[in-house]
Amino acid sequence: ELYNRSTKTLDLGELRVQDATGSPVTFPSYILDPGSYVAITALANVTSLEAATIGPVLGVGIGTTTLNNDGDVITISTAGGTVIDRVAYDVDWHTNSMKKDGGWSLERSNPGLPCLGSTNWVSCPVSPGGTPGLANASLDTSPDVTGPKPVQVIIGSPTSLTIIFSEGLDKSSAENPAAYQITPAVGIASATQSATDRAQVQLSLSTSLELSKVYAITVNTSITDCSGNGASTTDTLYFGIPEAAAPLEVVINEIMAKPSPMVGLPVAEWIELYNRTDKIVDLASLRVQDLSGSPIALPSYLLLPKSYIAITASSNQALLQASSQGPVLGVGVSTSLLNDDGDVITLSDANGQVIDRVAYDKRWHTEDGKDDGGWSLERINYDLPCLGSENWQSCPVLPGGTPGIQNAAYRNTSDEAVPHLYWAYPESDNSVLLTFSEGLDKSAMENISSYQITPNLGIAAAIQQSNIAQVKLIFTDPMEDGFLYHLQATQTLTDCSGNIAEISDTATFGIPLMPEPNDILINEVMFNPASGEPRYIELYNQSGKIFDWGKFYIANVLDGFFTSQIIQKRLSIPGQYHVFTSDAPNVRSNFQNIYQLHVMENSLPTLNDKEGSILIYWVENGDTVLLDALHYYDSWHNSLYSVGDRDGVALERIRLDGDTNDPSNWTSASSTITGKPGTPTLPNSQRLSNSNPAEDLISLNPARLSPDDDGYEDFLDIRYQLPKAGYAASMSIFDSDGNRLKQIAKQELLGTEGYLRWDGDTENGSKARPGIHILYMEIFGPDGNVMRIKKVFVVVQ
Repeated sequence: ELYNRSTKTLDLGELRVQDATGSPVTFPSYILDPGSYVAITALANVTSLEAATIGPVLGVGIGTTTLNNDGDVITISTAGGTVIDRVAYDVDWHTNSMKKDGGWSLERSNPGLPCLGSTNWVSCPVSPGGTPGLANASLDTSPDVTGPKPVQVIIGSPTSLTIIFSEGLDKSSAENPAAYQITPAVGIASATQSATDRAQVQLSLSTSLELSKVYAITVNTSITDCSGNGASTTDTLYFGIPEAAAPLEVVINEIMAKPSPMVGLPVAEWIELYNRTDKIVDLASLRVQDLSGSPIALPSYLLLPKSYIAITASSNQALLQASSQGPVLGVGVSTSLLNDDGDVITLSDANGQVIDRVAYDKRWHTEDGKDDGGWSLERINYDLPCLGSENWQSCPVLPGGTPGIQNAAYRNTSDEAVPHLYWAYPESDNSVLLTFSEGLDKSAMENISSYQITPNLGIAAAIQQSNIAQVKLIFTDPMEDGFLYHLQATQTLTDCSGNIAEISDTATFGIPLMPEPNDILINEVMFNPASGEPRYIELYNQSGKIFDWGKFYIANVLDGFFTSQIIQKRLSIPGQYHVFTSDAPNVRSNFQNIYQLHVMENSLPTLNDKEGSILIYWVENGDTVLLDALHYYDSWHNSLYSVGDRDGVALERIRLDGDTNDPSNWTSASSTITGKPGTPTLPNSQRLSNSNPAEDLISLNPARLSPDDDGYEDFLDIRYQLPKAGYAASMSIFDSDGNRLKQIAKQELLGTEGYLRWDGDTENGSKARPGIHILYMEIFGPDGNVMRIKKVFVVVQ
């Protein structure tokens, strides 16, 4: 629709119309009076449009599908090429998202303000969806009293910039070079308004911009919009020539993966980036993706040195910006890109080089309830980018996150943690992937002298992976079948903070082989955990061979066939115990003195509290090997535990060479080794050892203590070794007069071997007096027999 906003009578036959890709088409002669409207359509559509409107309709020799649905550029010009009006519309100009799908026109709210852009356009607010040939239903004749604002600087070359304003400008004021000032001082040779967009001005500079130098540009009030409003002089834009970001120079600094339920910030996913360097980085050079997605290019935005930017879906940009104290950039990603429970966010350059990667988990939240939603995860110290979960915590303040500004959790912490070698995994017969506890220095990691292997394997190359805590070693010759190789780091291997890797750490690896039945045994099962704790299964490699856990499956066949593949890229090493559970951090924190790395997170088939079955089998290239199978019952627990007391008590195998399904080969775990009734990753508390006569069941080494906290013999070390599983004991300390000073245990289930301790304290909290004392112990056997043992020792001062 055209509108004559002048006092002139115009003949449209003197004008032409075209879209972005078409050629100009001349209007037929038509007199458009001052203040009049006319709808323009294809000749073929005139009759149908006239029937639907009371306004005038003019047919033109254009196609019936000239205008693009998503956006286009419509230009009205004279025969000589002078632009009368130009509108570069976009489907996102619709102010009602439901109207984007079609059937509704875009209306210019105030035709008296032709310099305004998208802010002067709305979805037609009334049925039938448009007002062709008539005054717009959204007509608003309010005057424009707001001056133009500079909103973006685009660098075309070291001597050319384009300034984008919030609205179209008066041409003569826009092309005055003196209206612009750049600091540090750079001369401006000329200013030219864009022929296609009155809100853009190109500046030609008399001297070149310097690389990564930060410049500021301001404008003065002589620049006006089409209504004569002067520009703001307080708005400053910063810019500079960008450089490419190297790994860890721009880091992922904050993550809002689960914004609902809302705490203070709007329900919108976002991540925050931080530029750690003195470089200017154009985000257009970077890509972002999650674990399952493809890289998505970021729009152009100059991320200045030591500055932050929040990244969110384009549809959420305005919403988040309204609640943020820092800048927010909209990106063409899904509003639900990030997984609530955990995901891997990768920031990379156009060549695929990883700049930063964070594999977050909701369990990184450090305050109860904040993993339910509405709170971000914040990196504590962005200058320690090699650290993992220990460098992240829940945002500690309202409104639940700090998008675009310094994290509330920021602390200038130091990294004194020694990096540890976790494990090795062969990816072929001549390469192995090493995993460390944290990211390492690239040059040190790729130095082949950083590694020692026994028996010797020549290393041809070491290549740091996109996960900077991993390195791939390529050998000069292939590994030999049946060999166990042992790898250690040397003192040349350091993390990003210069901490030397622990040289005593050893990773064993070799070529995984095909197992035979009983090479891997089911050794311990937690099928009825305490409230809030997970189930687990412990497997033991009793062979002399290495296996690939990724070829193994755990199944339950009691009520159907439920199976879970072990998805870990880890090796089963001879003599090692590995535990599989759905919540590895929970198991690691609940049991003391266990091998943390041997607790592996993996889904498990259902394990019933009363009765269940567990099958362990191996599959590769169509071959299947059943390793072990257990049909367990709750009744196999020690009779000392009533049915109600069995929650959180693991069932342990007594003999490795005994029948897996022999009830007498299983019993309840003792709590004496790990502080809880279970020994995940350790030899079982109830494993059998050689029988001993009663007087050798208990030993005191030495038979004295001096409880003075000087670090020498401060407690009584009570060692025990029992002939078989299922024993319980009561133990007390008496003085030489027969007074009981302390009860150490009361009918406590013991393992087949272990230790107890007495710290020299009494029931009332005081220290025992010096002199002779007696340890009295009653041992209750599973057959009902009771053994009573006395041991004499001395308390010294």
